[in-house]
Amino acid sequence: MQYTYRPARLADMPGVHNLLAAMAALNPNYYAPNLEDIKSDFADPWSIPETDTRVAVAPGGALAAYCRVLANPEPEDTLCAYLDDDVHPEHRNQGLEEPLLDWLEARGAARLREIAAAHPIHKPPVMRLGCWDTEPERRARYEQRGFQPVRYFYRMRRDLSQPIPDRPLPDGLMLRTYQPELDEAMRQTFNESFRDGWTFDPVTPSDWQQFFVQRSTFRPDLSFAVLEGAEVVAISVNRFDPVVAERTGFKSGWIGSLGTRRAWRKRGLASALLVASMRAFQAAGLEYAGLGVDAQNPTGALGLYEGLGFAPYARSLVFQKTL
Repeated sequence: MQYTYRPARLADMPGVHNLLAAMAALNPNYYAPNLEDIKSDFADPWSIPETDTRVAVAPGGALAAYCRVLANPEPEDTLCAYLDDDVHPEHRNQGLEEPLLDWLEARGAARLREIAAAHPIHKPPVMRLGCWDTEPERRARYEQRGFQPVRYFYRMRRDLSQPIPDRPLPDGLMLRTYQPELDEAMRQTFNESFRDGWTFDPVTPSDWQQFFVQRSTFRPDLSFAVLEGAEVVAISVNRFDPVVAERTGFKSGWIGSLGTRRAWRKRGLASALLVASMRAFQAAGLEYAGLGVDAQNPTGALGLYEGLGFAPYARSLVFQKTL
């Protein structure tokens, strides 16, 4: 089949929505947001649509593939390009995968050179991409190109019909449901909480609005902050996606960002927030709580989640190539 390749346009986003939905129909763990959020993602400041995106269009105009390079233009520590390659299931094994990966690698390397010229960083630049461990052909394709698995992530789920234990906050702390006036303090708490993590990049005020609180799936009524006086010391930013619930059959609230400032760790704040989130999900009529975790998280998050009844149900891999 003869495909046409070109940069993506905003007008392509309904086609991207259909493509991602088709992928999710085969594997419900695929990222397949609604059209509103896909359009928001298209405006990601880490990627310039005219140079950093590519679509493959089949004869007749159907979108067969969507690829994108994303890289932080103002890196702090690691110079990294993230490569995203999505091919519609109906167009797999039609000769698309290798040309698109060729383009992604070339553009990723070029983008890294551009950023490195303005931001010299001693660590060597890297390119990363990922897949689920249920995709052996995709994994083999990446490894044949010199990408190696460097990190594993679990998705975990907890049945809310099971008893939820008590995990009270320490004396002197207060639990508050999200309010817009807490935005800046919550953003700062997020940045401090996740700075020790792998692949951390600070979240700017505009990022916080675009990718957190203005997300269509964000649930302010199910999200929380822990305060000592006026200071936010821990957060749980939570979501619910009715489309994912319908697709997977699991009506799950999603614990999207759970973090504690360094000085407040090891005091049970994360446990208290998890319990508060689960109880809020339950009161809202949700049946499960879900979350994602780095299997090598340095704060011991995996053990915390398992101790509160969460169990892994899917695993993804991140592959890396050093330039």
